[in-house]
Amino acid sequence: MTARKKQPQPAEGMRNEADLLAAGFELQHQGLELLLAEMRALAVLMPGEDSRLPTDAEVEAGFDNMPI
Repeated sequence: MTARKKQPQPAEGMRNEADLLAAGFELQHQGLELLLAEMRALAVLMPGEDSRLPTDAEVEAGFDNMPI
C-alpha cells in the first residue's frame, strides 16, 4: 500500500512565505544593528569638531544686527 501525499493547503504556503519574509527582515535588522554599533564605535575613535570654530547659533547671531 502506498502512502498518500498530503496536499499542501494554500494557507500553509502563505504561512511558509510569511515565515521566510519574517526571517529575512530579522536578519536585515540584525545586520543594521551591527552596522550601527560599528558606526558608534568608530565615532568614538574619530577626533571631534574643532571647538574654536563658531557654532551655528553664534554665526546666526552675527546676522541679527539689522536696524529696525
